[in-house]
Amino acid sequence: MYPICVLIALLPPIAMLAVGIWWKVSPPKLEGKGLAYRTQLSTKSPEAWAFAHKHCSRLWVRMGVILTAAAGIAMYLLRDQDYQTFLIWILAGEMALFCVSAFLVDALLKANFDA
Repeated sequence: MYPICVLIALLPPIAMLAVGIWWKVSPPKLEGKGLAYRTQLSTKSPEAWAFAHKHCSRLWVRMGVILTAAAGIAMYLLRDQDYQTFLIWILAGEMALFCVSAFLVDALLKANFDA
């Protein structure tokens, strides 16, 4: 059961890292469908779209690396304790930081593109 919990704890930050690298290499198109950072501010102009994906990808790569290391270390240190309960706290923290990243990118968009 422990290896499955470790995999579950590492899946969200690894996904953030992968999407961040993907968007850094090949940002999504404004007109395209699929996985993209779509908010009211990011879709105002092609410049805002590119800016949002550049900064979101940079943020997600950094957060993905840090969260993967932190979750891996935490799960290793708690392997002999009640790691299943702690897994829920790890996932909640990862999802909270994921949501915070959206607010950070929107704040950057407001500062640079909103008059």
